[in-house]
Amino acid sequence: MTAGGVVGLISHITNDQLLEKEEIVERLRQALEQRIPYYLVRIGDGENFVLSQDSVYTMEQTLGQLWVKIANQGRKGVRIPNIEIRDRMVESIKGADIVGILAQNDKTIRAHPNHKRPLTDKIFDHFALQPKAVCNAVVNRELIYHKPFWEMLAAQGSRVILISRWAGGMKQRLIRPPYNLTVPFTLPFERYEMMNDTLTAIESRKDEFDIALVSCGVNAVVLAHEIAARTGKVAVDFGIGSQIISSVKLK
Repeated sequence: MTAGGVVGLISHITNDQLLEKEEIVERLRQALEQRIPYYLVRIGDGENFVLSQDSVYTMEQTLGQLWVKIANQGRKGVRIPNIEIRDRMVESIKGADIVGILAQNDKTIRAHPNHKRPLTDKIFDHFALQPKAVCNAVVNRELIYHKPFWEMLAAQGSRVILISRWAGGMKQRLIRPPYNLTVPFTLPFERYEMMNDTLTAIESRKDEFDIALVSCGVNAVVLAHEIAARTGKVAVDFGIGSQIISSVKLK
């Protein structure tokens, strides 16, 4: 971190400089306690491809990627070309309190090594993105098993909303032991075209929640930013968390 609290070129960030999950939980706790807008987003291979459009890749190169071909079959919540979401994601990263980036030599996600951290580095350089703080992009997979994260939400008495295709099932798990969370409402989300209506619904109910866990692929990067900006609440890009919560044993 620099003296001004902003990370420099992320290509220079080593794995041991990424925030640990304990520090992330503490920062989220403070934001909830102080009732300030705060959000975390994560950049993996899918986000890389969305951001690559007419930037570090030509549109033709982006459209040739397997992830993009699958997305254009309706399986990733967004269809490419879509410069609008690219630009909204850039703005989200610029304002994010914590940005998840893949570790150097990541072995967690299934993607070609060139499409992971090296591509993120090129994209952030292209758009001159310098996050305030960085963590591992797979932090969501860590937090879901991290008991202190859930205990923090319960201890704060935080009202948690869930935004995901699987939000209903996730709620049924989280309102019961060992979580015992308060979940005032959930919203389904499956594709980018639902973005504006979803944000309108969230904004109209901003007094009913304290933190949003957002699990909807690349769209979560935009949603987390907009939720914090429009409601003044905390939002976390929670990725696959909502899919696997039913099989989790807390550590």
